[in-house]
Amino acid sequence: MIKIFEHFWLKLMALVLGFMLWFHVATEKIYNYQVLLPISEIVVKEDLTLAQSPPDTVMVVVSGTGKQILRKKWRERGVRIIASQLRIGRHSVELSASNVLLAYEASGISLEDIIAPGSITLQVDVLSEVQVDVRPDIITEPASGFAVGSISKPEPAQVTLIGPRSIVGNHPAVFTAHKELSGLRNSISLTLPLATPEGYGIRLEPDSVRVTIDVVPVKTRIFENIPIVVYNAPPNQNVVPQPASIRIELTGSPTEIDLLNRNALIASADYTQINGGGYSPVKIDCPSRFRVKKVSADSVLLRTN
Repeated sequence: MIKIFEHFWLKLMALVLGFMLWFHVATEKIYNYQVLLPISEIVVKEDLTLAQSPPDTVMVVVSGTGKQILRKKWRERGVRIIASQLRIGRHSVELSASNVLLAYEASGISLEDIIAPGSITLQVDVLSEVQVDVRPDIITEPASGFAVGSISKPEPAQVTLIGPRSIVGNHPAVFTAHKELSGLRNSISLTLPLATPEGYGIRLEPDSVRVTIDVVPVKTRIFENIPIVVYNAPPNQNVVPQPASIRIELTGSPTEIDLLNRNALIASADYTQINGGGYSPVKIDCPSRFRVKKVSADSVLLRTN
């Protein structure tokens, strides 16, 4: 009977050495390999840029040793397409090994041929820079008993929008990324990222701004005898609300509420919302930075004369 386990470790070592020798010989051979690579860069003249997104990938044939082909770095880096001869406008560019290069030049591996696509369309435009205003996109909800006294101007108040001339000229301003804050009790400073406008090749410098939100205890102010306006009354009829005016208690920032003009408040009743008893709910319109704390009547009787 053959003793297969006799000198087991010597046999195992011989097997491992044999496999390593085979692997070394196999990976030293030159292979042609078809692979899908990302397009990492399209090179155009320094003062130009692309105005539309190019394809993401290209199918190519590479040649190299097995060891080089097995490495990941050259695959992850993808290819560069040389289009520095192009002027402003729309162009169809034929792809070949002369204008498509591996972004990571590894010794022992080369790009041999382009499988697909055979050509790509590139829209070339002037690279432009414009100064644009920054507008905060913030919704604040202070805690009960507090109000937002002010929201500072962004720092910086303007940023540089960089990209194709046909795109950047259509954006007089950019916004911060949308932010909602609730339960505010203390003043805070925030670094807000900017929302980059849509379009290929657009970037912002800097890409964020600083904003300070001043939170203060609220102050209550009472506005007496605010007249009630009736909307959608029947034609040729005089509709009289009872009561004809109401008292409104508002809360807000002490500084702002002291400056609030009573003419900025509108109390209204909609005749089309009248119920069976002849009452219509009262709606209060006031600037969004103030809150209605209390009204003397939440509905009024609408009588026709």
